[in-house]
Amino acid sequence: MKTNEIRVIINAPTEDIFEFTLEPKNTKHWVEGAVEMTTDTEQIGIGTKYSNEYITREVIDYDRDKFLELKDVNGPYICSYSFRKIDDETTELIFFESHEDGTELEYPLEEIHFKKLKELLEK
Repeated sequence: MKTNEIRVIINAPTEDIFEFTLEPKNTKHWVEGAVEMTTDTEQIGIGTKYSNEYITREVIDYDRDKFLELKDVNGPYICSYSFRKIDDETTELIFFESHEDGTELEYPLEEIHFKKLKELLEK
């Protein structure tokens, strides 16, 4: 698979989904087997780096409550999260990932992870 796009409708406010998804400590709750990452800044924005012992990803585009794009510092991987407000209590989350050089994704995220995210946020 060279690109991966996952769309999910979540019955929660856009702001809540955005904040929960961006917080690195939350990832382990919705992506099974995820290695916890940390950020090098308190406030997420362009230039913020998410890292763990294996990878470092930098925020290369950011629009609060709407969009986040990350790129591997030492590789071709790039991913984005788009948050489309449907109404005050409903949001479409669109996740996209690829390699900039067109090579295959080794470990693409699966739809099951986003179903778990939906489950957590709709409680």
